[in-house]
Amino acid sequence: MVTFVILGLVATAVVSLAMRAFVDTATIAERRDVFADGRIVLDRLSKQLRQAESVDQAASTASVIRFSSYLDGTPTVFVWRAVGSAPPYRLEESRNGGTSFTTVASSLASPDVFTYTTHAGVLDQVTVRLELRTRTSTVPLTTDVFLRNATD
Repeated sequence: MVTFVILGLVATAVVSLAMRAFVDTATIAERRDVFADGRIVLDRLSKQLRQAESVDQAASTASVIRFSSYLDGTPTVFVWRAVGSAPPYRLEESRNGGTSFTTVASSLASPDVFTYTTHAGVLDQVTVRLELRTRTSTVPLTTDVFLRNATD
């Protein structure tokens, strides 16, 4: 009888430990996937912004950026926007001046993604901050992009 009680306690401890390991593994995998998706988005947006000639300051806000750049050598007007009425917000990209949009990230914690900096009167730096939500935490990704071809 005592043997069964001890065996039951050991089995309960082992199952509890295994369940915790499964939960931790799922949490780590989700965080890794969100981080990887965010890096892909930041890489694509950064590349487009580095090639940009100008940012439309009248149409750009903390949640929207509109700029002229190049796509495969062709002049293109890009629009990126964070949309939604509550978290999780979506980040969308348009490669045709805002006519149609494609969702590129769907787990934003905040719609305030873009910050703009001018030097000598020219907007030539954009800070992009993605706060991506997981079930248990927020993964912040930030980059400063300097527009190589910025003009007045």
